[in-house]
Amino acid sequence: MKLIFPDGHEIEIASRGRTIEAIIQEQGLNPLELLVSRDGEIIPEDTIGNDSDSIRLIRISHGG
Repeated sequence: MKLIFPDGHEIEIASRGRTIEAIIQEQGLNPLELLVSRDGEIIPEDTIGNDSDSIRLIRISHGG
């Protein structure tokens, strides 16, 4: 799986049947601060990753 970070750098990792949320957490990121995109569509974090996926992480900002 290709994981594309908000700053643009990319890494290749094996998904091993894990959720996108678990993969994000393993990278030291907070899934609550990110949107996850696959093939241009936003997907939920509980999606099971596939080694052929290209996943883009999009940082969101929130506040009031």
